[in-house]
Order: sequence, then structure tokens, then C-alpha cells
Amino acid sequence: MSDTEQPQEPEQTIYQRDLTAKEPKVPEKAESEKPKKPPVKPPRKVFKPKKAKIQTSKPLEHRTRHILVSSKEAADLVRQTIVDFQKELAEQPSNDPDKEFIDRDKVEKFFAKFAKKYSTCPSRIIGGDLDWIYPNMEVSEEAMTPDLRDAILKCEKFVIPEPIRSKLGYHIVLVCESRICKREAEKKESVDPRYEALMAQDNPTIQAPPKSMDIPT
Repeated sequence: MSDTEQPQEPEQTIYQRDLTAKEPKVPEKAESEKPKKPPVKPPRKVFKPKKAKIQTSKPLEHRTRHILVSSKEAADLVRQTIVDFQKELAEQPSNDPDKEFIDRDKVEKFFAKFAKKYSTCPSRIIGGDLDWIYPNMEVSEEAMTPDLRDAILKCEKFVIPEPIRSKLGYHIVLVCESRICKREAEKKESVDPRYEALMAQDNPTIQAPPKSMDIPT
């Protein structure tokens, strides 16, 4: 068989699509026959704990930390740094319902680190912890003054106020916990009634004689 008689490859394969052919028209389905899209579920609501504020006419006591510095400029700088850290934590998205309490714990630890590093108060060793501050408490002039005590009692929990000035310097204050002060009630309940009876015997009261009694003249 000569080369001219050998089978040649066709110019167009049988499976090649004819590009000149028109696309077949598919009849559109009626609206009732079209598949319906599944309904979109509303996004799940994230539980947010409500901020419970103590509303009472009774006196409160606050568990407080503070940072003592010597100048207003240093106090403003330290306070602003802590406030910025507090805002950054609040802006971080999270679905954890305990996020607010976790953030508060982080802020308190951050505050304690600053107190150990920058505070000039002896309380810096324990992170500026002043323990519970309550009305009419006795204060040590080394760490607190009556004016500072009264200013702390007006502060709101985890809201860092402007630096408070005293004769010791400038104080950056953080109220970590608040509760109703029960110290006066506990003090009264702690007195043994038998002791009160003995005190009454030692201090007898003078009573006026009854009108029926004849007073000698």
C-alpha cells in the first residue's frame, strides 16, 4: 500500500463540538414550580450579662488598688495607659458570656503590675492593694489620708477616675469590688449581751422617786 492510499486523520474529530451551533433554549419554569430557597435563620443572640449596680442608701465599702506618683504628668500618663488597655480589651469581639469578668481580672492584674513598678507607696509590694475602704475607717498617714478615703468611696467600680491629689502625691485608683458595708452592724452584734448587762450594773441610772413617795421636808 502506497503512502497515498494510507488512511488520513480527519480534519475534525467526531466528538468535537460545533461552536457555530446555537444553545438550546430551555423553557422557564413557572414561579410555583421553582424550588424555594430555605429561610435564612436570624443570627443567634449573644448573651450579655447586665451590669448590676448597687442601688441602696446604705454606705458601701470598696476593695481598692492604687498607684502613688509624685507628679500630675506621671499620674496622667499611667492612668491613660491603663484606660487604653481597658478599652482594647472591651473592643475585642468574643461570644464568651464571661468576657466582662475575664477582662476585669486582666485589668486588675495589669494595674497591679504597674503599681509594683511605678508606685512610691509601701503598698506597691502587694500590687497597690489597699484592702477594703469603708466610711470612718482609721487611716495610716503613710498610705492614705481622710480626703483620699472619702474620694475613693465616691468612685465607681472599674471606672478609673482622674488622679486624686493628696499631701502624699497623686493617686491613680481602681475600685475592684463593692459591697454594702456591714461593719457597724457586725460590731454591734459581736458584743456579748452578758457583757452589756454587767456594764449596766456598773453604771446604774438614777431614777426619780415616784410621786406617791412622801419626801421629808
